[in-house]
Amino acid sequence: MEIILVISLLFFFSINVPIAFSIGLASLFALLYAGDVPLALLAQRMFVGCDSFPLMALPLFMLTGALMKHGGISMQLIRFADNAVGHIRGGIGMVSILAAMLFASMCGAAAAATAAIGAVLIPAMIKNEYDRSVATSVQATAGSIGVIIPPSIPMIIFGVVGSTSIGDLFMGGIIPGIIVGFSLMFVMYIVAKKEHYPVKPKSDLRTILISFKNSILAFLMPIIILGGIFGGIVTPTEAAILAVVYGFILGFFVYKKLKVKKLPAIFLDTAIKTSLSMLLIATSLSFAWIIASQQIPQKVVSLLLSISQNPQILLTLISIFLLAIGTFLDPTPALIILVPILLPAVVQVGVDPIHFGVLMVFVLAIGLATPPVGVTLFIACSISGETISGVSKTVLPFVGIMFLIALLIAYFPELVLFLPELFAQ
Repeated sequence: MEIILVISLLFFFSINVPIAFSIGLASLFALLYAGDVPLALLAQRMFVGCDSFPLMALPLFMLTGALMKHGGISMQLIRFADNAVGHIRGGIGMVSILAAMLFASMCGAAAAATAAIGAVLIPAMIKNEYDRSVATSVQATAGSIGVIIPPSIPMIIFGVVGSTSIGDLFMGGIIPGIIVGFSLMFVMYIVAKKEHYPVKPKSDLRTILISFKNSILAFLMPIIILGGIFGGIVTPTEAAILAVVYGFILGFFVYKKLKVKKLPAIFLDTAIKTSLSMLLIATSLSFAWIIASQQIPQKVVSLLLSISQNPQILLTLISIFLLAIGTFLDPTPALIILVPILLPAVVQVGVDPIHFGVLMVFVLAIGLATPPVGVTLFIACSISGETISGVSKTVLPFVGIMFLIALLIAYFPELVLFLPELFAQ
């Protein structure tokens, strides 16, 4: 049965059937081959899998991202980032990274961060004589930070599938997210220095303070979200509701960029994106149930432990495997399918589930900016007009530094566990 499952999945992928339908059809074919399992079970598992309170945070954080984009919040973040680091060599590229980090801390969606920040900064980089492929690459990798810095939608998925504390996962992602952000800025500086990109005049202290004052209410959003979760005041789902309400208030009453006539289009776009994501989650959960029923996780655990029982070696091998998977599979289905398989193996050798969850999301996030099907790479290319093949070379330094940080996380779990353990005391 498992052979039919894998072969049919690879077949549908090869003929470019959408991922959600590929996974659902592969599950259907496997059940048909088994013959002794009622097909109604497939629909039942899809419904039960989506009937989850934490998953309600997914559409709410998507809506938050849309409100930030249309409500002028993202522009305030961009102005502050530009005044803060825009004068450094490669400064506009650094602005895109810093703005993406700030945006990520409010909605946790890589695609939303890439689209909202990239629409402004990719044309700005090209106008300032940046190579089109470099502008595309830096924005694609900056956008992928959106699933590392909390609140992170993939971390919510991992928490649901792996029965792990979402709050602890959020805390565990803060330090790695900051490290990767500043590492990407360092790579941007090296590239800019090599290519002799122009430098803009340094903003005076008064201008920086004014831009900070104008964006200070936006900066309060992650404090409200994360402070409420870490303080035990709200759940991640309730925090997502607060984010929507706060984003609406800022966009409508403070920055006054959000108009009533825009709301139907925003709600419709959020509903479409949510329905696509939930269909993907539903089919992936049914696929994961079939995998579990065939005891594939136990077989994988035995295989991995036969290779090595050293936690660092196992995490390195798994990271390389996930990097390959991430190049053609979105983090959401990858997490739903692979968490039940890989988590028992790493837990058995003493790896903390929070450590593994952050590492897994981090490595899969690299795939978002990696050819051939990286989501943030496609979005950045659609904005810049560059082709995937055109950025395949320039994106390598940015992707490379991200994978080195992933290995750093694998070998030094304290980078992930320090804050969760600190708040647990």
